[in-house]
Order: sequence, then C-alpha cells, then structure tokens
Amino acid sequence: MKNTCVIFDVDGTLFDTGEGIRDCARHALQQLGANFPDEKLDLFIGPSLFYSFHNTVGLSEEQAHRGVELYRARYQSAGIEMSRPYAGILDTLEKLWQEGYTLSIASSKPLVMVEYLLDKYDMRKYFAKVVAATFATVSSDKTAYVQSASLCERNVMVGDTRFDIEGAHNAGVPVIAAAYGFGAKETLTAAEYTANSPQEVYAAVKRHFA
Repeated sequence: MKNTCVIFDVDGTLFDTGEGIRDCARHALQQLGANFPDEKLDLFIGPSLFYSFHNTVGLSEEQAHRGVELYRARYQSAGIEMSRPYAGILDTLEKLWQEGYTLSIASSKPLVMVEYLLDKYDMRKYFAKVVAATFATVSSDKTAYVQSASLCERNVMVGDTRFDIEGAHNAGVPVIAAAYGFGAKETLTAAEYTANSPQEVYAAVKRHFA
C-alpha cells in the first residue's frame, strides 16, 4: 500500500519478552535489597528501565541507575535469550510486507537489543527503519521515536502499553492496541483499534487503511 506505514513496538508487540524482563528485574531488585511484589514485575515492560526503577519502584536516582546496570548485565547474558516472537506475528509481517506496506519500529528498548532479536529471527528484512533507545535513555516518552518512525503520509502505531498510545497520539498517529501484550486492558482504551492477537493486527491495519 503506497504511502502507508505501520509502526511497531517491540516488547509485548513483536516479541514475548516477559520472562526475560521479569527475571532480570527480579535479579536487580534482589541485589539492591528492594522489596517489590513479584506480581507487579510486568510494570517493567514498556517504559524505560530508569523510569521503572525510579518511578514505579520508588528507588533513588542513584539506586535506579545501579538497578539499570544490574538488569542490563543479566539481560545481555541470559534475559534476551528468553524472548520469542509472538505466534502469528511473522505471518502478519510477511503479509503486510508483501502487500506493500512500509513497516518500521519505534521502541524504548536499546537499539542493539532490538537489532539482535530481529537478526536472530530473520525479521530485519521487513523493516524500512528501526528507531530505538540508547543505553543512556531515561525518559519513557516515545513521541520522538514515533515521529522518526513515521515514514509515510499515513501512519498507524501498533503497541501494547499506554506509553505507545501517548507517544503515538502526541505524534499525531492513531494506534492499534496490541491487547495480547503486557499492558493492562484498562490502560489501552484510548487506542483507536484493539487487536487481541497478531492476526487481528493485520485485520486492524486493513480496516484503518481501507
């Protein structure tokens, strides 16, 4: 489809990264002696790590920076290998790509991690541009990422958290909520569309650009 771009988030949208993220967050918090409920570890999925340690857990800035270091050391050695593409997402990407949609990525995950996963699962070919964070990123505002990943006259964002929705809307881009991801359903109500599976992402894209 000429002049149409589908922008994807990574964690909770393209990849089920929950097991690795929870494992690494748990490890970092234990090392810091921080008391944080295990059932709330999904809150680490979506925002920047610094935001999660500082704002969500309530650690000081110094402790939050240390938490990020501990998390990343474990993630690079073990956590990232726990990630898998969601069932059906490869078929969805293939169909959109074959039909001529431009695909891009806007992620708060560090670029080197995003590219590792794309290369590992032979998904890099689908994306015309990959926009992601650096290891120095502390903000969870995705507006600039979405703006940079908006490659066409008409764009739509696919993401699973309120950070995706807020960033996309700030950039003037409508949203397909990936409700199969990690964001709580009640935080996704501002999205224009809802997809309960990668297959429904394809249907929502077709509906939006009809």
